[in-house]
Amino acid sequence: MKRIMLAVSMALALGAGAFADHPAGLGVGLVAVSDYGSAGMGSQLGLSLKLRGIPIFWGAHLSFNANYLGLGVTGDRYFNDEGLIREKSFKLDWFLGLGGYANLAMSSSPSASLGARLPIGLSWHPTREFEVWLDIAPSLGIGLSPLSFPNWGVPAEIGVRAWLK
Repeated sequence: MKRIMLAVSMALALGAGAFADHPAGLGVGLVAVSDYGSAGMGSQLGLSLKLRGIPIFWGAHLSFNANYLGLGVTGDRYFNDEGLIREKSFKLDWFLGLGGYANLAMSSSPSASLGARLPIGLSWHPTREFEVWLDIAPSLGIGLSPLSFPNWGVPAEIGVRAWLK
Protein backbone atom coordinates (compact mmCIF):
# COMPACT_ATOMS: atom_id res chain seq x y z
CA MET A 1 0.00 0.00 0.00
CA LYS A 2 2.89 2.40 0.80
CA ARG A 3 4.41 1.74 -2.63
CA ILE A 4 1.10 2.46 -4.36
CA MET A 5 0.70 5.73 -2.42
CA LEU A 6 4.28 6.70 -3.26
CA ALA A 7 3.73 5.92 -6.96
CA VAL A 8 0.48 7.93 -7.04
CA SER A 9 2.12 10.85 -5.22
CA MET A 10 5.05 10.88 -7.64
CA ALA A 11 2.74 10.68 -10.66
CA LEU A 12 0.71 13.61 -9.38
CA ALA A 13 3.81 15.67 -8.63
CA LEU A 14 5.37 14.95 -12.02
CA GLY A 15 2.06 15.46 -13.80
CA ALA A 16 1.58 18.88 -12.22
CA GLY A 17 4.99 19.92 -13.52
CA ALA A 18 4.18 18.67 -17.00
CA PHE A 19 1.10 20.89 -17.11
CA ALA A 20 2.64 23.90 -15.35
CA ASP A 21 1.53 27.13 -16.96
CA HIS A 22 5.02 28.55 -17.28
CA PRO A 23 7.96 26.35 -18.26
CA ALA A 24 11.07 26.24 -16.11
CA GLY A 25 13.22 27.81 -18.84
CA LEU A 26 14.00 31.38 -19.73
CA GLY A 27 11.05 33.57 -20.73
CA VAL A 28 11.66 36.73 -22.79
CA GLY A 29 8.97 38.99 -24.19
CA LEU A 30 7.51 42.37 -25.06
CA VAL A 31 4.73 44.16 -23.19
CA ALA A 32 2.54 47.22 -23.77
CA VAL A 33 1.12 48.97 -20.70
CA SER A 34 -1.69 51.45 -20.32
CA ASP A 35 -1.90 52.95 -16.84
CA TYR A 36 -4.50 55.09 -15.12
CA GLY A 37 -3.75 56.37 -11.65
CA SER A 38 -2.89 59.22 -9.34
CA ALA A 39 -0.34 60.51 -11.88
CA GLY A 40 -2.94 60.55 -14.70
CA MET A 41 -3.13 58.39 -17.80
CA GLY A 42 -0.05 57.02 -19.52
CA SER A 43 1.28 54.29 -21.76
CA GLN A 44 4.57 52.45 -21.87
CA LEU A 45 6.43 49.81 -23.83
CA GLY A 46 8.64 47.31 -22.12
CA LEU A 47 10.42 44.01 -21.82
CA SER A 48 9.36 40.97 -19.81
CA LEU A 49 11.87 38.57 -18.34
CA LYS A 50 11.54 35.33 -16.37
CA LEU A 51 14.91 33.85 -15.38
CA ARG A 52 15.52 30.15 -14.82
CA GLY A 53 15.21 29.09 -11.20
CA ILE A 54 13.88 32.46 -9.95
CA PRO A 55 10.10 32.60 -9.38
CA ILE A 56 9.81 36.32 -10.23
CA PHE A 57 8.38 37.72 -13.49
CA TRP A 58 10.32 40.94 -14.18
CA GLY A 59 9.24 43.89 -16.28
CA ALA A 60 11.18 46.96 -17.45
CA HIS A 61 9.12 49.78 -19.00
CA LEU A 62 9.96 52.97 -20.84
CA SER A 63 7.77 55.92 -21.77
CA PHE A 64 8.87 59.18 -23.38
CA ASN A 65 7.93 62.22 -25.39
CA ALA A 66 9.68 65.53 -26.17
CA ASN A 67 9.53 66.71 -22.52
CA TYR A 68 9.36 63.50 -20.52
CA LEU A 69 11.25 60.26 -19.88
CA GLY A 70 9.81 57.61 -17.58
CA LEU A 71 11.44 54.38 -16.45
CA GLY A 72 9.72 51.63 -14.47
CA VAL A 73 10.62 48.22 -13.07
CA THR A 74 8.20 45.57 -11.78
CA GLY A 75 8.69 42.18 -10.18
CA ASP A 76 5.79 39.77 -9.58
CA ARG A 77 5.51 36.35 -8.01
CA TYR A 78 2.47 34.31 -9.01
CA PHE A 79 0.99 32.41 -6.09
CA ASN A 80 -1.92 31.10 -8.13
CA ASP A 81 -1.26 29.96 -11.70
CA GLU A 82 -3.90 27.47 -12.86
CA GLY A 83 -5.62 26.17 -15.95
CA LEU A 84 -8.97 27.72 -16.79
CA ILE A 85 -9.67 25.94 -20.10
CA ARG A 86 -7.75 22.81 -21.10
CA GLU A 87 -8.60 21.51 -24.55
CA LYS A 88 -6.30 19.69 -26.94
CA SER A 89 -5.89 22.73 -29.18
CA PHE A 90 -6.61 25.51 -26.66
CA LYS A 91 -5.02 26.23 -23.28
CA LEU A 92 -6.10 29.27 -21.27
CA ASP A 93 -4.79 29.86 -17.77
CA TRP A 94 -5.38 32.48 -15.12
CA PHE A 95 -2.95 33.84 -12.57
CA LEU A 96 -2.88 35.95 -9.44
CA GLY A 97 0.26 37.28 -7.85
CA LEU A 98 1.88 39.81 -5.60
CA GLY A 99 4.68 42.11 -6.60
CA GLY A 100 6.31 45.48 -6.42
CA TYR A 101 7.19 48.42 -8.62
CA ALA A 102 9.63 51.33 -8.78
CA ASN A 103 9.17 54.28 -11.15
CA LEU A 104 11.33 57.25 -12.05
CA ALA A 105 10.14 60.16 -14.19
CA MET A 106 12.47 62.82 -15.56
CA SER A 107 10.79 66.01 -16.74
CA SER A 108 10.51 69.64 -15.66
CA SER A 109 9.29 68.26 -12.29
CA PRO A 110 11.08 64.91 -11.69
CA SER A 111 9.37 62.26 -9.57
CA ALA A 112 9.99 58.81 -8.12
CA SER A 113 7.66 56.25 -6.56
CA LEU A 114 7.57 52.69 -5.29
CA GLY A 115 4.93 50.33 -3.99
CA ALA A 116 3.11 47.02 -4.19
CA ARG A 117 0.97 45.55 -6.97
CA LEU A 118 -1.51 42.70 -7.33
CA PRO A 119 -1.41 41.27 -10.89
CA ILE A 120 -4.39 39.19 -12.03
CA GLY A 121 -4.75 38.01 -15.59
CA LEU A 122 -5.16 35.47 -18.35
CA SER A 123 -2.42 33.59 -20.16
CA TRP A 124 -2.92 31.81 -23.48
CA HIS A 125 -0.35 29.25 -24.63
CA PRO A 126 -0.85 28.44 -28.33
CA THR A 127 2.34 26.34 -28.10
CA ARG A 128 4.60 25.25 -25.25
CA GLU A 129 7.21 27.82 -26.36
CA PHE A 130 4.91 30.83 -26.88
CA GLU A 131 2.59 32.75 -24.56
CA VAL A 132 0.24 35.72 -24.88
CA TRP A 133 -1.01 37.34 -21.69
CA LEU A 134 -3.34 40.10 -20.53
CA ASP A 135 -3.54 41.39 -16.99
CA ILE A 136 -4.40 44.26 -14.70
CA ALA A 137 -2.19 44.98 -11.71
CA PRO A 138 -3.79 47.40 -9.22
CA SER A 139 -1.03 49.12 -7.29
CA LEU A 140 -0.61 51.21 -4.17
CA GLY A 141 2.54 52.95 -3.10
CA ILE A 142 4.24 56.13 -2.05
CA GLY A 143 5.62 59.00 -4.06
CA LEU A 144 9.18 59.69 -2.93
CA SER A 145 9.87 62.85 -4.85
CA PRO A 146 7.73 64.78 -4.12
CA LEU A 147 6.59 62.92 -1.00
CA SER A 148 2.96 61.86 -1.45
CA PHE A 149 0.56 59.14 -0.39
CA PRO A 150 -1.32 57.37 -1.76
CA ASN A 151 0.31 56.82 -5.10
CA TRP A 152 -2.05 54.42 -6.87
CA GLY A 153 -2.53 53.00 -10.33
CA VAL A 154 -4.38 50.42 -12.37
CA PRO A 155 -2.08 49.35 -15.19
CA ALA A 156 -3.40 47.04 -17.89
CA GLU A 157 -0.75 44.98 -19.66
CA ILE A 158 -0.76 42.90 -22.83
CA GLY A 159 2.32 40.97 -23.80
CA VAL A 160 3.92 38.13 -25.70
CA ARG A 161 6.62 35.89 -24.33
CA ALA A 162 8.85 33.19 -25.84
CA TRP A 163 10.03 30.38 -23.60
CA LEU A 164 13.56 29.21 -24.31
CA LYS A 165 14.98 25.96 -22.97
